[in-house]
Amino acid sequence: MSTAPSTTTEESTQPDAPASAPRRWAPLRPLILRLHFYAGVLVAPFLLVAAATGFLYAGAFQAEKIVYAHEMTVRVGDEKLPISEQVAAVRKAHPEGTVSAIRPSPADDASTRVLLSGVKGVDADHTLAVFVDPYTATVRGALEQYGSTGALPLRTWIDEFHRDLHLGETGRLYSELAASWLWVIAGGGLVLWFSRRRALRKVRGSSGRRRTLGLHGTVGVWAAAGFFFLSATGLTWSAYAGANIDELRTSLGQATPSVSAT
Repeated sequence: MSTAPSTTTEESTQPDAPASAPRRWAPLRPLILRLHFYAGVLVAPFLLVAAATGFLYAGAFQAEKIVYAHEMTVRVGDEKLPISEQVAAVRKAHPEGTVSAIRPSPADDASTRVLLSGVKGVDADHTLAVFVDPYTATVRGALEQYGSTGALPLRTWIDEFHRDLHLGETGRLYSELAASWLWVIAGGGLVLWFSRRRALRKVRGSSGRRRTLGLHGTVGVWAAAGFFFLSATGLTWSAYAGANIDELRTSLGQATPSVSAT
């Protein structure tokens, strides 16, 4: 005689998972969301202009070599002349101003660049770069130069266009605004992306607005490091933050060293 195992009619119920405690910063999420959105709408046009002009500046180095090929390149000869003879040829052709620097030919097919300061008609912050053939001491031309990187007129124009849109100090406010807010937008986006549940961050299999937001967040997360880098370097070009950065570099001993002419 067999007996069936006893059964109970009670059904054990699993208790609901306790609701996760609200994060301390959860009340700030709406504020961050609005800041991220409105700051993005406000700064986006300035970022677009900065990106377009920055793209032009990135290609200016190569364009300069093409536009000023006659001045910057020479036919390779047998032996380069002493620098003193090259400078003497430059001073004979351009006796105005004073020699402030000399950049010897960096390559076999490159000209020597003699920089003259205090030349009439040249901006006080610029120098007159005279190009001379290091093999024959023939002066190939003279162009106005700006900055420690040796920017010639084309690159100088693009540089100023990227810096202030050729609007002077007023124009520099655009780059200040773009660089100052870019890291805020990127940081706010990271906070919003990581605060969302994993399921809401999925892009594959979703559609419509949810897919658009997912793509926006994914691309933003991968590009965030670049945004922070661009913001930090862009601030050095700005008017107010750039001046403070220069003071910080000077206090830390990171300023460009100068060499005594004597």
